[in-house]
Amino acid sequence: MKIFFDTNVYVAEALLGEAAEEMIAATERASWRVYVSTNVLDELERVMTQELGCSARLAALSRRRIVRRSSVIEPGASRHDVPKDTKDTPILRAALDAGVDYLATNDRHLLDLNPYEGLRIVSMTEYHDILVAEGIILS
Repeated sequence: MKIFFDTNVYVAEALLGEAAEEMIAATERASWRVYVSTNVLDELERVMTQELGCSARLAALSRRRIVRRSSVIEPGASRHDVPKDTKDTPILRAALDAGVDYLATNDRHLLDLNPYEGLRIVSMTEYHDILVAEGIILS
C-alpha cells in the first residue's frame, strides 16, 4: 500500500501527538510506502511557525523527520484540480503522481472529491479504521 498524508496530518502529529503519531508509526511498521511533496513540507513549516506560533527549530525538525521516512515527489502539471480550493490542487496532484492508494486528510475540499480516479481520499479517522481493519493497529 502507498499513502500520502496531507499537511494537517503532520501538524496533528507534531502538536497533538498520540493518535496521528500512532497512525504514521503503524503505517511504517506495515512497510507501507509514504509519500510527501515539497508543497506539504513548506506548508507544514509555514503553518507551524506563522499560524501556530511554534519555533522555527521545531518546524524544521518535523520537516526533516518526515523527509527521512518518506519518498518526496514533485507533482507535474496536469488537468487535475480542486475547484473549491485551488491551494489543495498540488496535494491532489502529488498523491495522483505518486500513485498512492490513500490520501489521508481532514480537508473538506479534498474529502468531498472521494473517490477521485482510483484514489481513495479518507479522513484521519477513516484511515485509522483502515489500519484497524488491516490488523495493523489494534482497536
